[in-house]
Formats: sequence, C-alpha cells, structure tokens
Amino acid sequence: MNSAPPLPPPPIFSFGVIADIQYAPVPDGSSFSGVPRYYRSALDSTLSAASSWKSIRPNPLSFAINLGDTIDGLAASPSATQHQPALASLSEVMSALATFPNPTYSVYGNHELYALNRSEIKTHLKIPMQVEADNQMVGYYTIRPALGWKFVFVDTYDECVMGRTGSKLAKAEFLLSSNNPNFDRGDINSPEGLEGTDRRWVAFNGGVGSTQLDWIESELIASRSASERVVMLAHQPFHPDSSNPMCLPHNYEALLNLTDSFSSTVVATFSGHTHSSGYALGSAGVHHVVFDAVLESEPGVDTYSVVRVYDDRMVIEGFGDQRSYELEINSTCRR
Repeated sequence: MNSAPPLPPPPIFSFGVIADIQYAPVPDGSSFSGVPRYYRSALDSTLSAASSWKSIRPNPLSFAINLGDTIDGLAASPSATQHQPALASLSEVMSALATFPNPTYSVYGNHELYALNRSEIKTHLKIPMQVEADNQMVGYYTIRPALGWKFVFVDTYDECVMGRTGSKLAKAEFLLSSNNPNFDRGDINSPEGLEGTDRRWVAFNGGVGSTQLDWIESELIASRSASERVVMLAHQPFHPDSSNPMCLPHNYEALLNLTDSFSSTVVATFSGHTHSSGYALGSAGVHHVVFDAVLESEPGVDTYSVVRVYDDRMVIEGFGDQRSYELEINSTCRR
C-alpha cells in the first residue's frame, strides 16, 4: 500500500493585516478623484476580518497588524460628532478588531491626526510613543513575533504639519514650502504642477526625523548581529514603484537606503495609505508591499489579508480587493 504524501510543514507563524479602514458615522462619499468611499460599512468589514482571523484553523493567527487610518478625518466633522465624538468612532473600530482575541499592533496615519491628538492615539491604538525634543511624541517600536524575527514599526508622521509644534513643525513647513509652490498659496494638499516623486510634497504626508532614523539603524544593526529577519511597517509606502508617488514619505529615500543597506536582514516592508494593492522588488532584493483599503471596497466585499511565514517565503493571502503575493525570502535572510 502506498503511504500518504507527507504534509507540508506548517508556517513558523501567521498573522492578519488590515489597512485604511477609515470608519466614520457619515454617509458614503468619494475621494478627490471620484473613487467611492463606504464609511459606515468599513466597520462591518473590520468585524468580518476579525471574525475570519479568529476562525482560522489549523495554524491559528498569532496577532494582527493595523496599518493606520483606522478612522476617517470625517469622524471629527460636525455631521459625525453630532452622532458621537471621534474617540467613540475609534473605540467602535478597536472593539471590532478586539473580537479577534490575539493582539493587534498598529501604526497611525494622517486621518487619525485629522481627528485625534497623539496622546489619544497612544492610549486608544496602544502605540508606544517616544518623547523627543519640544515634548513631541513619536510612535515607533518593535515586536518579536517568533524566534529569529523582528517587526519594526515606523512613524512616518514624525515630522509633519498635523498636530506638531516646535522644530518638527518648522522643518515640515520649510520642506513643503521649498518643494511645493501650492503650499504657500494655501493649497497644502495639492500636487498640481509637480511631477514624479516630487508629488509627495503635500501636507497629508510626513517624514521620519533623525532621532527615529538613528533608532531604526540601531535596530537593524542589532538584528543583523543576531541573524534576525526583519519586516518594517509604516502607514506610508517605502518604495516609489509600489505606490502612487503622491503617497510617499517626504524623506522616503532615507528609509530606502536603510532597507537596501540591510537587505541581508530586511525581508519586506508593509504599508497602506495609497488605497490600492501595490508591490515592488527593491534593487537589493527587499519586498515592498502596499495593502488595499477597507474604505473603498463595496459593502459586502471584505478586504483584509492573512500572512503565513515560512523559512523560505512569506505568503500573503488577500481577501476582497486585496491581491495575493508569495514573497521569496532571500537566502541571505534565512537562518
């Protein structure tokens, strides 16, 4: 009698990913370019994602990642706040995510900053915040989901015009004024007249400050010494070929230099912000993945991902409008 073929090895660990939920208790609308946005049903889709994550067997998910813009800026609009404050909207989303019983780790995006301050973001999204110059809070941290793996969470709104004072605000305003003439005319989110990656010089983006960049480098040096593999996560994309260039961080080149310099350690970067699936393979072999938005999926289409990590690959299973990817782990990144 022939024996059954051996079962494939289980993943080292698995986790869920969701991006750009942007829930708000307001009627449906559209983006500036006319793409429909389904603010209320985003909450239902989040609950469906959490329910799906919870039910996965065998090899259950260890945790989930929320890539930011958890609520929409419209959650702070008069039409929304007459129904409930923005914090109540955020609590609804976090309660939906909490129906998945394992931890959810988050970054924040521009829409949280339209509706909340960083102290509220720290408390309700449970993002560790470092206090830097001028008493400014910056949200970067790491987790180790399994032996030999580290996730580095990056705050790409470290230097921006939203909710900032002091030197961080001054630097962001100087860069925007120097690179986008629309900024000084008061049209702070317009890239009109700009080409290519110069279109990133708009106020809904931000950048990473020198203190955080030094911290990232130190984390990558430590991981390289420990033969750890690293995934870097942020709201904004790292690579211009993975994204609409209008969505890049102001100093995306500094982040790309780090991923390329540590390509023997960094396997991938994960981000949101663009509202569509995107992928680029960096020049040094690092995978750059952008995850689709919950907000712009029609009601009944639940957009989220499940990521399974093996020794030689990461498999991203997309649901709803999210694309699926299989990412080979470079041999120099393997243990």
